Amino acid sequence: MKILGIIAEYNPFHNGHAYHLKESLERSSADYSIAIMSGNFLQRGEPALYDKWTRAEIAVRNGIDLVIELPFAYACNNADYFARGALDILNGLGCVTHLSFGSENGNLPLLIKAATMLATENPELSRLIKAETAKGISFPKARYEALRIFGGDETASAIREPNNILAVEYLKHCILTESEIEPITFRRFGSGYDQKNWTGSIASATAIRQKILVDKKGIESVSEVISKITLDTIKAKPQLRPIGFEDFYDILLYKILTSSALEMGEIFSIAEGLENRLIACARKSDSTASLIRTIKSKRYTETRIQRVLIHLLMHLTKEKMKQFSTNQNSCYARVLALNHNGAEIIAHIKREACAKIPIITNINREILRYPEISDLIALDIMASDVYNIARKSNIYNNSDHTVKLYFKE
Repeated sequence: MKILGIIAEYNPFHNGHAYHLKESLERSSADYSIAIMSGNFLQRGEPALYDKWTRAEIAVRNGIDLVIELPFAYACNNADYFARGALDILNGLGCVTHLSFGSENGNLPLLIKAATMLATENPELSRLIKAETAKGISFPKARYEALRIFGGDETASAIREPNNILAVEYLKHCILTESEIEPITFRRFGSGYDQKNWTGSIASATAIRQKILVDKKGIESVSEVISKITLDTIKAKPQLRPIGFEDFYDILLYKILTSSALEMGEIFSIAEGLENRLIACARKSDSTASLIRTIKSKRYTETRIQRVLIHLLMHLTKEKMKQFSTNQNSCYARVLALNHNGAEIIAHIKREACAKIPIITNINREILRYPEISDLIALDIMASDVYNIARKSNIYNNSDHTVKLYFKE
């Protein structure tokens, strides 16, 4: 039994995702597919355009067999934690044979070389990263410069683009965990990761989201770059409206202004006095965009600031992340959507007893059986509540305690 693993956000599922799934299944000769998908908040610190249940349903309708949620603490975090959380789930299922991901260069040997250098924690490379960080630049740039000095321009090029960076992190954690999962990478084509315009049927997710948010036609405005299944599923849910970061401005402002600098200093991604800058900039802002723009600096990228704001909103502290990172039993696989093939995967896991982590299909019942996951899953539940507050949805009806997983007959 060959099972393909994909780590994704599907925000929303578009033609590029459909191409990646099709080619990955062919390249791996896999019989089944599993997607580890971000929940309501994403790796770059942004709220998802549509909620996780809708995006999971769309993914299954488009051919994914089983969608599992990447817990908030890992999904809305830097590339290292994002990859770590996803690989912990894929490894923990005990049945995934292949992992497929996109990259800007499509050069798997080069990506593995860079990942190996980062995984081995060479003292000289660590020293160079610290020296570059001390210059006041962001960590991604500091690590790139350090790897360029240590391993050469070609090796460093593997961590210069966003998809390459994630690819290297996936491979790094495969190395660190001695994973038996076979990696596959595809070179991205068509529109770039954050390209705002497109020609043809392939567009970047960034361009698609921006078009949906600003165009009066909404989802209809991107019909040429998403599948009919995606379009029809969204249109069949008239109560849905796409949301962006601006929908969170009021609750973000309230959170900042009612938190002390000491309290904010405990938040996971806040360091080096950033809490004082947050408070000062909040009083001068009039939108989420202006807040982020005024906080942004050479050291703090826009993505880093976005994650800071969401971590503050969710009260994700340094202590909690330390707990999650050190507790090997806190991982779980929470099912959001599946089809008959997905049900066969779960049946296979149970039959072979190959999973090292709990498979969660009903949190109301199963969270009581696994108290070790309660703190991590509580953040997922809270993330849904906060998301529903921002989009002005009924909190109870859309709660993780209420919404049932989607099953495609």
